[in-house]
Amino acid sequence: MHKRLLSRRDLLVAGGGAAGLAMLPACTAGKKERLTITQVDLHKIVVPMKPDITADPEVAESSRFDEVPKMVMKIHTDSGITGIGETGRGENWPGVERNAEFLKGKGVFDFNLTKLDLPDPAGYAAFEMALYDLVGKAVGWPVWRLLGGLAHPKVFVGYWCGRKTPEGMKRVAERAKAGNFKNIKMKAKQGDPVVEAIAMIAKVAPGVTVILDPNTRYNSLKDFLEVALKLEQIGNMLVYEDPFDKSDYEGYRKLRSLVKTHVALHLGDTKAMIKGIC
Repeated sequence: MHKRLLSRRDLLVAGGGAAGLAMLPACTAGKKERLTITQVDLHKIVVPMKPDITADPEVAESSRFDEVPKMVMKIHTDSGITGIGETGRGENWPGVERNAEFLKGKGVFDFNLTKLDLPDPAGYAAFEMALYDLVGKAVGWPVWRLLGGLAHPKVFVGYWCGRKTPEGMKRVAERAKAGNFKNIKMKAKQGDPVVEAIAMIAKVAPGVTVILDPNTRYNSLKDFLEVALKLEQIGNMLVYEDPFDKSDYEGYRKLRSLVKTHVALHLGDTKAMIKGIC
């Protein structure tokens, strides 16, 4: 018997409903079931952080980012197959709950996973994650195969910290080095001792690169460029992320032309990519 290989388009778009299930091998979980969503469990959790990892009080107001909760969801189906998803911190909980209620009674294969039709944008990535998890389990494929193929055999994870003084960064860099991390992502604000802190990383953990994410806290390109040009001389920068207002496309284009370091906008920005800024 000839077996047809399913493409992502076959499974997730063109063959999303009963036709998609009909193409599954007889042994595949979910062939006979519609994979109807029966329940969505939502668990609000606070992921603990290591001491001294959030912002130093010398350069920032007391930061309670370590107390901001996120939500882990588990979507159940009538076939017994479940899918797991996770939101970011500080998600809009009522919106997530509204989406969870909306899913009940619907078939997993009735969704177009390339663009979920949810009533609320809250927790979109978590629902997408959980539904991909369900589809992958149903057809016996890892999610990377559903997405068209494996891009990287490993996913590198960087160390993270809030706004830091040079002394605070020394402790962070020592821990990152001990953990064999290859990158540190740090937060910053205009006026922070950023150059000194990143120079400390180069001193304590040579070879460890840096992602600087000011969360648009610099007033303008001019204000940030003065700092960026000094950082270029240290030689350990990997990315400047959101240094100033993200709507200033001309400013980002100019910044990219003046530095060797990559420039990025958080979570991506289609307009910026089209304009060739990043």
